[in-house]
Amino acid sequence: MAESCPVRFVIFAAPRTGSNLLCGLLNAHPDILCHHGLFNPKGIHYAPDHHDFARGISDRDADPLRFLDRIWAAAAGRRAMGFKMNRGENCVAVDALLRDLAVKKILLKRRNRVRAFVSETIADMTGLWESYGAPDGVSIPAIRVDPVEFRRHAELNARYYAALESVLSATGQAWVETEYESLADRHQIERVLSFLGVSDATVLDSPSFKRGPADLQEVVANLAELEWALRGSPFFAELRDQDLPDLRVHRPAS
Repeated sequence: MAESCPVRFVIFAAPRTGSNLLCGLLNAHPDILCHHGLFNPKGIHYAPDHHDFARGISDRDADPLRFLDRIWAAAAGRRAMGFKMNRGENCVAVDALLRDLAVKKILLKRRNRVRAFVSETIADMTGLWESYGAPDGVSIPAIRVDPVEFRRHAELNARYYAALESVLSATGQAWVETEYESLADRHQIERVLSFLGVSDATVLDSPSFKRGPADLQEVVANLAELEWALRGSPFFAELRDQDLPDLRVHRPAS
């Protein structure tokens, strides 16, 4: 039964909201196969331990639905399998996934919208979107944050999630929502595992490491200016909020 009818799922996320961390944690579960960004415009990011059915980007983009069929057919005997879709990726695949009632949906968000913007800006600048293995010591450049661009980015993400929720609500689908800052909470991970129909009684080793600093002052060159611009807004408190620490392993709650 597990091989013929695995639970299928997709993680919808905006960039820099912890999707690589969540994918890695889920893929560490022996009953789950979780790929990363299969529809990333620059590459097909399979789970590190599963490349058997690799195809090229042109093949994927020429027929996204056929590509999806091949993905779902290669569950490797796991009880659940899925992958992530980031904001702005293949609209044909997004629409098909949203309207497929047999695919479970996980919405991953990040409470700290300032850090999401800073992280996405730095990743776009450096090309470092993924961080696996041991910390590599690569320095992170300081950036200036334009308050207007930041607000536009926060609104873009808000519209993205609202559109997803609108379709899911209109089609009567239930979904699980979690946040980057909650991924250190084992009970939050248990909610996701329960949603996917697998046991939570296993250690989950994270293959990724946290690259961003704990203090925004280390990477935001105009932090004082940004504080002034955001004073009185809902974003102001996020400038000082604690971020998720480097999460390397999850152990079952006792």
